[in-house]
Amino acid sequence: RETSLNKNKIYNQIKFIVMSAEKVLETMKAAGKPLKAGEIAEKAGLDKAAVDKAMKVLKAEGKIESPKVCFWQPKA
Repeated sequence: RETSLNKNKIYNQIKFIVMSAEKVLETMKAAGKPLKAGEIAEKAGLDKAAVDKAMKVLKAEGKIESPKVCFWQPKA
C-alpha cells in the first residue's frame, strides 16, 4: 500500500511538472519577447519554483534558449 501511495505521489509530481512546462512554453510564446523566470511565473499564474522546474525540463528538451543572462525564450 505504501509503495502504491509513493507511486501516485511521484506520478502527480511528474504530471504537474509536465503541465507547468506546457504552460510556461505557451506563456513565453504569447509574450513574443525574452522573459525572466519571475515574469513567466507572474504571467502564467504559477509559483516561481514550479517555473524553475518546468524550465529545467524545457531546457533539457531543447525547447527554450537564453538570448541573454536570466532571460528565456522559445527556440525558433
